[in-house]
Amino acid sequence: MSSSGLVLLAPELDERVGDLRARHDPASRQGMPAHVTLLYPFMDPVRLGPTPRARLAEAVRRFPAFDLSFARMGRFPEALWIAPDPAEGVIALGAALAKAFPEFPPYGGQFETVIPHVTVALGEGLDLAALEPELRRRLDPPIRQRVEAVSLFTTVRRRWREVDRFLLA
Repeated sequence: MSSSGLVLLAPELDERVGDLRARHDPASRQGMPAHVTLLYPFMDPVRLGPTPRARLAEAVRRFPAFDLSFARMGRFPEALWIAPDPAEGVIALGAALAKAFPEFPPYGGQFETVIPHVTVALGEGLDLAALEPELRRRLDPPIRQRVEAVSLFTTVRRRWREVDRFLLA
């Protein structure tokens, strides 16, 4: 079975930190571009027929396109990440998708609170503190971008591939 997820792509961010992600984020090495995860894990795209596809498109279409800025870093115990700002629109969009597909809770229901982020480095034993000055330098000036779609990614032969996009209003 395939793994899949709904994400907001951050191509402008990939231009500045793509090489760091390629070295320190396994998902990047598997073909996943810089992104903010909205809903993962999600339905196998093979099972995403007309009815769930329409439900997904409708949930996404309820939100207008919006702008994000990326200037602030954060850390989880084994991850260094960049926060989207403002996060409220991302959180609301993720919540709407989770409500439309309650059988797929964010991160499998593993976390009580989901913090929107773009992973730069992930893994046990990484010296995240050593990466912070370089990442901080690359985020000055802040990266800004327009978000106009939600992308559906799935794994094909252990590589991430975009298989569909759903446009915001």
